[in-house]
Amino acid sequence: MPIEHMKSGSTIVTGDAIGFIRLCALKSAVKLELAGIKMRRGPVIWKMVKKEFRISGGKQGVYDWLCAKVEEERPKQEHRVTDENGREIREVGGQEVQ
Repeated sequence: MPIEHMKSGSTIVTGDAIGFIRLCALKSAVKLELAGIKMRRGPVIWKMVKKEFRISGGKQGVYDWLCAKVEEERPKQEHRVTDENGREIREVGGQEVQ
């Protein structure tokens, strides 16, 4: 299921794309934690990610794993864009698909 970009500027995320967007958010949160900024009170995000995905290593190792996972999943994501003429364009992996 796609990530839909509307001509009004809004974006709708559905289906499998929700998991991809979550991975991107986790990656951003761990990157901030590497810089010394906490995203929330309570447990740090990198430890939650480490436990959920059963990753070994420290903060940097978790961040590197998330970067690799996001890059692995990115080409699989389908984007639907509505252009100014109202025509819907489908893209998968940056390539236009009919």
